Amino acid sequence: MVSLILQIFLLEIKEILFGNVTIEKGVSSQIDAVLEEDASFFVEKTKSSQVIQNVTFSESLEAPIEKGYVIGKVTYSIDNKVVKTVNIVASDTVKKINLVNMSTNLYDNWFNLLRKYYKSPFLQGFYFFFNISLHFM
Repeated sequence: MVSLILQIFLLEIKEILFGNVTIEKGVSSQIDAVLEEDASFFVEKTKSSQVIQNVTFSESLEAPIEKGYVIGKVTYSIDNKVVKTVNIVASDTVKKINLVNMSTNLYDNWFNLLRKYYKSPFLQGFYFFFNISLHFM
């Protein structure tokens, strides 16, 4: 009597970040893409190196996008047989850009830029001199 023992182990795929996905007409131009759920499945030990991962994303994404919105899917297969399919979702919410958002971003960026350059010794001296000269006028 011959017995065949298959060595099977759990292939765990958790919390994978698939990088940044470009978003059009949004407050931010990119968003992180993550798995909707863990993509764990059992596979024979001899076939663990044959697992193929196929990732597909939506053609184009346009804001607004809510957190958890499906932006693609990942399929795991062995020997041309699909073992597991998991959705790829947006990790955050991206609002559609409008005039208020654009003006707020412009103001914040301009203010931070001025604050950054105000720390330079040259501009601190210039600002000090300019303030003094205005007081004497």
